[in-house]
Amino acid sequence: METSCTTGTTALIPPEKLFLPEKLFPPPPRWSRHREEPLTETERNRATVARLIDILSGKSPIECGVELIAPDVVANVDGWRFAGINVWANWILYLRTRECVDGLTLFVDQLAVNDDGTVTVRGCWSAMQGERRVFSKSCSARYRLEHGRIVEIWSTRRNYAFMCGAHTESRPGFAIELLRAWWWKTRAPQLDLTGGERVRAVGFLSPATQFAGD
Repeated sequence: METSCTTGTTALIPPEKLFLPEKLFPPPPRWSRHREEPLTETERNRATVARLIDILSGKSPIECGVELIAPDVVANVDGWRFAGINVWANWILYLRTRECVDGLTLFVDQLAVNDDGTVTVRGCWSAMQGERRVFSKSCSARYRLEHGRIVEIWSTRRNYAFMCGAHTESRPGFAIELLRAWWWKTRAPQLDLTGGERVRAVGFLSPATQFAGD
């Protein structure tokens, strides 16, 4: 017989509930004999770029790039060529200081692994203008990875028009923005992601920068 704590009435205990300790104390789960398979190189590369997107979106600090990007990474922007993780880090920092953007973030529409192993990201920037959220034109970039780290980036001038202004979409306008970046660089604290490792970095306007037509 079973007594109810709320009513004081009694009820019969169904036979199926008698002497079934396994229902009260189920056996511990058995360990799986099959270990999780390691990620393929393609999956690792995709995951690395996904973590980079978290940095570009503002979800992770720029300093986390040291885990994802090679110290001597090369960035190609419509014929301009830059090198060094510190150049990359401080360029991202520079973009976030532009007055026309507040709460800059990145929305991703597609993250795809190409036949040659590079990873392409397509999406758009977004920021607040007063109380209204605004969005950029469609943007894209491509990344080449080696041993789980990004070693080369292909970007384009229009990716930065949302933060810096429409003038960056032209070659002369982008050159002017690089001058502004150089001026900012001489006056603002800079990030150092090399950890003391000596890396030959190509600055925003060093002689090693290459310029080519479209």
